[in-house]
Amino acid sequence: MRSLLFWMVALSAAATLSAAEKTFDFSQLKEGQTPSGFRSAVGGGGKPGEWRIVLDEVPSLMQPMTLQAPSVSKRPVLAQVAQDPTDEHFPLFIYEEEVFGDFTLTTRFKTVAGSAERMAGIAFRLQDETNYYVLRASSLGNTFRFYKVVNGERGTIIGPEVPIPSGVWHELGIECKGNKIRCFLNGKEAFPTLTDSSFTKGKVAFWTKSDSVSYFTDTRI
Repeated sequence: MRSLLFWMVALSAAATLSAAEKTFDFSQLKEGQTPSGFRSAVGGGGKPGEWRIVLDEVPSLMQPMTLQAPSVSKRPVLAQVAQDPTDEHFPLFIYEEEVFGDFTLTTRFKTVAGSAERMAGIAFRLQDETNYYVLRASSLGNTFRFYKVVNGERGTIIGPEVPIPSGVWHELGIECKGNKIRCFLNGKEAFPTLTDSSFTKGKVAFWTKSDSVSYFTDTRI
């Protein structure tokens, strides 16, 4: 009986660890630093982006406890600040330390600047710079779209037209279970569940396009 109880506890602990949430915590980094554990890369033409920490005002995730408590605070966030106007230019900041199969990811993002584009997104189940899924928001195009890239070729683009104001923090969410993919914008499912078996696991990466200057924070998997 004790042996059975031991194994039940051990299995429960293992399941808890496997389901543990990973947070990309930039709060201890200084302005101008580049977070470790990531690799800057690029899909399409041009050079890799410039990813570094900047300070920005971010609304609290929770309601203030009192009226006197601040609802926003200035803190370190991840930024892509290079402004390469090349059209088919996709800076990627790839997390190299883990591969993800089934997962739920949320991140806050803000598009800040860009004349050609103002986009921010997450590439996921990424194999390399030419093979991945991406969910991205466009403030200039007022669109929230999913597509896959296979051998550098973009697949069918799926998603609605929706206002995504620049200079405002939004939340993007992705849920992957097997070949089912769900996509969320500001806590609401953006379009019906997708089914695609091209990639079953891979890395995740922050993603932008062309001359987009975009910020990211509060990223959890």
